[in-house]
Amino acid sequence: MWNRRSTRTEHRFHRHALAAMVLALLGACATANGARTNPMEGDARDSEEIEILVHNNHFSQATVYTVRGGASMRLGIVPGKDEATFRTRWPLPNIQLRVKFLAGSDFVTETMPVGPGEILELTILAR
Repeated sequence: MWNRRSTRTEHRFHRHALAAMVLALLGACATANGARTNPMEGDARDSEEIEILVHNNHFSQATVYTVRGGASMRLGIVPGKDEATFRTRWPLPNIQLRVKFLAGSDFVTETMPVGPGEILELTILAR
């Protein structure tokens, strides 16, 4: 349950041999039950959206995906030494991300809890 105060919890993940990354979870303003009570606030689907900020410190272009079971859904591309922000509907209580490099291999983060309206920050470290 989220309240109107902003909270921050950090989780660290390590890539096997190529890179390490940090995934930080920032609590965003949301109603206590996640439901909208005012119809003028916008589409109810917005309450399931999360935002993912990706900082790519690696030299190679990275394509970021969400992983659901065995399937991946492409969020977008982050050029090398650049950053990008993605928004997606995510009704599930946990998330896992996959990063594929244009020049190199890919890796998958550990599963992490996530709720509606939250902001994830993924930093891909240079190797």
